[in-house]
Amino acid sequence: MSKTKNWLMDQEEEFYDIANKTIGECEHLGEFVAKMQHHADKIEWTLDVHERFEDLCSDLWGEYWSKYL
Repeated sequence: MSKTKNWLMDQEEEFYDIANKTIGECEHLGEFVAKMQHHADKIEWTLDVHERFEDLCSDLWGEYWSKYL
């Protein structure tokens, strides 16, 4: 793989690591999105034109909290 692709994949992995650590600290989706907005640049390249950052965070939120319902 190229250095650029490796770097992008590392950024994506870092985003998901941060999300996994942050999500349990948040009381509601809006708080999670706000905290993760600081890290959006790590993942925005993976989103297609029809997907929003907030939608990705909502999916992560639902997946995480569904384990506890």
